[in-house]
Amino acid sequence: MDTLTVTRVLGVPVHRRSKDSGLVKCGICGGVFDRDVTAFSPTVSREGLKPALLAVLLAMLSADMEGENAEACVEVAVVSSIVAEVTGEAADPEALRNEARHLKDDPGALDQRLKVITPYLTNAEKRMLLESALRVAHANGDASEMEMALIQRIAGLLDVSDALFRGVTEAGLESAG
Repeated sequence: MDTLTVTRVLGVPVHRRSKDSGLVKCGICGGVFDRDVTAFSPTVSREGLKPALLAVLLAMLSADMEGENAEACVEVAVVSSIVAEVTGEAADPEALRNEARHLKDDPGALDQRLKVITPYLTNAEKRMLLESALRVAHANGDASEMEMALIQRIAGLLDVSDALFRGVTEAGLESAG
Protein backbone atom coordinates (compact mmCIF):
# COMPACT_ATOMS: atom_id res chain seq x y z
CA MET A 1 0.00 0.00 0.00
CA ASP A 2 1.52 3.33 -1.05
CA THR A 3 -0.63 5.74 0.93
CA LEU A 4 -2.00 5.40 4.44
CA THR A 5 -4.44 8.01 5.77
CA VAL A 6 -3.75 9.31 9.27
CA THR A 7 -7.09 10.54 10.59
CA ARG A 8 -6.37 13.98 11.99
CA VAL A 9 -3.48 15.86 13.53
CA LEU A 10 -4.62 19.00 15.36
CA GLY A 11 -7.82 18.86 13.33
CA VAL A 12 -5.95 18.65 10.01
CA PRO A 13 -6.23 15.49 7.89
CA VAL A 14 -2.77 14.10 7.22
CA HIS A 15 -1.77 11.36 4.75
CA ARG A 16 1.41 9.36 4.93
CA ARG A 17 3.04 9.35 1.48
CA SER A 18 4.62 5.97 1.49
CA LYS A 19 5.28 3.15 3.86
CA ASP A 20 9.05 3.70 3.99
CA SER A 21 9.46 7.45 3.45
CA GLY A 22 8.84 8.59 7.03
CA LEU A 23 7.03 11.64 5.64
CA VAL A 24 3.40 12.73 5.92
CA LYS A 25 1.42 14.89 3.53
CA CYS A 26 -1.09 17.46 4.79
CA GLY A 27 -4.48 16.94 3.17
CA ILE A 28 -5.27 20.67 3.32
CA CYS A 29 -2.08 22.52 2.33
CA GLY A 30 -0.36 19.67 0.48
CA GLY A 31 2.84 20.22 2.47
CA VAL A 32 5.10 17.28 3.17
CA PHE A 33 6.48 16.92 6.70
CA ASP A 34 8.50 14.51 8.83
CA ARG A 35 6.37 11.99 10.67
CA ASP A 36 7.31 13.73 13.94
CA VAL A 37 4.63 16.34 13.19
CA THR A 38 1.99 13.77 14.13
CA ALA A 39 3.40 13.65 17.66
CA PHE A 40 3.06 17.43 18.14
CA SER A 41 0.55 18.49 20.74
CA PRO A 42 -0.33 22.14 21.38
CA THR A 43 -1.20 21.39 24.99
CA VAL A 44 0.82 23.63 27.27
CA SER A 45 2.90 21.90 29.92
CA ARG A 46 3.14 23.15 33.47
CA GLU A 47 6.55 24.57 32.61
CA GLY A 48 5.12 26.25 29.52
CA LEU A 49 2.22 27.69 31.50
CA LYS A 50 4.50 29.16 34.16
CA PRO A 51 5.41 32.38 32.24
CA ALA A 52 1.74 33.19 31.61
CA LEU A 53 0.82 32.38 35.21
CA LEU A 54 3.61 34.57 36.55
CA ALA A 55 2.68 37.41 34.21
CA VAL A 56 -0.95 37.33 35.37
CA LEU A 57 -0.11 36.99 39.07
CA LEU A 58 2.57 39.68 38.97
CA ALA A 59 0.18 42.04 37.17
CA MET A 60 -2.35 41.49 39.96
CA LEU A 61 0.36 41.96 42.58
CA SER A 62 1.57 45.19 40.98
CA ALA A 63 -2.00 46.53 41.07
CA ASP A 64 -1.95 46.06 44.86
CA MET A 65 1.44 47.71 45.33
CA GLU A 66 0.13 51.26 45.66
CA GLY A 67 1.04 53.79 48.34
CA GLU A 68 0.48 52.43 51.82
CA ASN A 69 0.07 48.88 50.51
CA ALA A 70 3.51 48.94 48.83
CA GLU A 71 4.59 45.65 50.35
CA ALA A 72 1.29 43.82 49.62
CA CYS A 73 2.21 41.04 52.07
CA VAL A 74 -1.05 39.07 51.88
CA GLU A 75 -1.07 39.17 48.10
CA VAL A 76 2.59 38.09 47.90
CA ALA A 77 1.78 35.09 50.09
CA VAL A 78 -1.18 34.16 47.87
CA VAL A 79 0.90 34.55 44.69
CA SER A 80 3.67 32.43 46.19
CA SER A 81 1.12 29.77 47.15
CA ILE A 82 -0.44 29.67 43.67
CA VAL A 83 2.97 29.41 41.99
CA ALA A 84 3.89 26.53 44.30
CA GLU A 85 0.57 24.74 43.61
CA VAL A 86 0.89 24.97 39.84
CA THR A 87 4.63 24.60 39.29
CA GLY A 88 5.71 22.67 42.36
CA GLU A 89 8.35 25.31 43.07
CA ALA A 90 8.25 27.86 45.87
CA ALA A 91 8.61 31.49 44.82
CA ASP A 92 10.82 33.95 46.69
CA PRO A 93 8.61 36.78 48.07
CA GLU A 94 11.22 39.48 47.48
CA ALA A 95 11.78 38.31 43.91
CA LEU A 96 8.02 38.44 43.36
CA ARG A 97 7.88 42.04 44.64
CA ASN A 98 10.78 43.07 42.40
CA GLU A 99 9.22 41.42 39.34
CA ALA A 100 5.87 43.07 40.11
CA ARG A 101 7.57 46.48 40.29
CA HIS A 102 9.31 45.80 36.99
CA LEU A 103 6.03 44.74 35.36
CA LYS A 104 4.34 47.88 36.68
CA ASP A 105 7.08 50.07 35.15
CA ASP A 106 6.63 48.44 31.72
CA PRO A 107 2.93 48.70 30.75
CA GLY A 108 3.37 46.59 27.60
CA ALA A 109 5.12 43.69 29.33
CA LEU A 110 1.91 41.88 30.29
CA ASP A 111 0.60 42.14 26.74
CA GLN A 112 3.86 40.79 25.32
CA ARG A 113 4.08 37.88 27.75
CA LEU A 114 0.49 36.75 27.19
CA LYS A 115 0.50 37.31 23.42
CA VAL A 116 3.16 34.62 23.00
CA ILE A 117 1.30 31.84 24.80
CA THR A 118 -2.41 32.69 24.38
CA PRO A 119 -2.90 30.81 21.07
CA TYR A 120 -1.76 27.58 22.74
CA LEU A 121 -3.89 27.77 25.89
CA THR A 122 -7.00 25.68 26.34
CA ASN A 123 -10.12 27.17 27.91
CA ALA A 124 -9.34 25.23 31.09
CA GLU A 125 -5.88 26.82 31.28
CA LYS A 126 -7.31 30.28 30.61
CA ARG A 127 -9.90 29.65 33.31
CA MET A 128 -7.16 28.64 35.76
CA LEU A 129 -5.24 31.85 35.01
CA LEU A 130 -8.33 33.99 35.61
CA GLU A 131 -9.22 32.09 38.79
CA SER A 132 -5.68 32.65 40.03
CA ALA A 133 -5.98 36.37 39.30
CA LEU A 134 -9.26 36.45 41.25
CA ARG A 135 -7.63 34.70 44.22
CA VAL A 136 -5.01 37.44 44.36
CA ALA A 137 -7.65 40.16 43.94
CA HIS A 138 -9.68 38.76 46.85
CA ALA A 139 -6.66 38.02 49.06
CA ASN A 140 -7.14 41.13 51.17
CA GLY A 141 -10.95 40.99 51.23
CA ASP A 142 -12.89 42.49 48.36
CA ALA A 143 -11.46 43.06 44.92
CA SER A 144 -11.16 46.72 44.03
CA GLU A 145 -12.54 48.22 40.82
CA MET A 146 -8.98 48.59 39.56
CA GLU A 147 -8.30 44.89 40.17
CA MET A 148 -11.50 43.84 38.42
CA ALA A 149 -10.65 46.09 35.47
CA LEU A 150 -7.23 44.44 35.30
CA ILE A 151 -8.82 40.97 35.38
CA GLN A 152 -11.09 42.04 32.53
CA ARG A 153 -8.04 43.27 30.60
CA ILE A 154 -6.27 39.96 31.24
CA ALA A 155 -9.35 38.10 29.98
CA GLY A 156 -9.21 40.19 26.81
CA LEU A 157 -5.52 39.45 26.33
CA LEU A 158 -6.23 35.74 26.83
CA ASP A 159 -9.05 35.95 24.27
CA VAL A 160 -11.56 34.56 26.77
CA SER A 161 -15.20 34.35 25.74
CA ASP A 162 -17.74 36.47 27.62
CA ALA A 163 -19.45 33.34 28.92
CA LEU A 164 -16.21 31.94 30.33
CA PHE A 165 -15.34 35.30 31.90
CA ARG A 166 -18.77 35.60 33.53
CA GLY A 167 -18.55 32.02 34.80
CA VAL A 168 -15.15 32.61 36.39
CA THR A 169 -16.02 35.96 37.95
CA GLU A 170 -19.38 34.76 39.28
CA ALA A 171 -17.75 31.68 40.80
CA GLY A 172 -15.02 33.92 42.24
CA LEU A 173 -17.56 36.25 43.80
CA GLU A 174 -19.44 33.32 45.36
CA SER A 175 -16.29 31.80 46.86
CA ALA A 176 -15.09 35.19 48.14
CA GLY A 177 -18.43 36.11 49.59
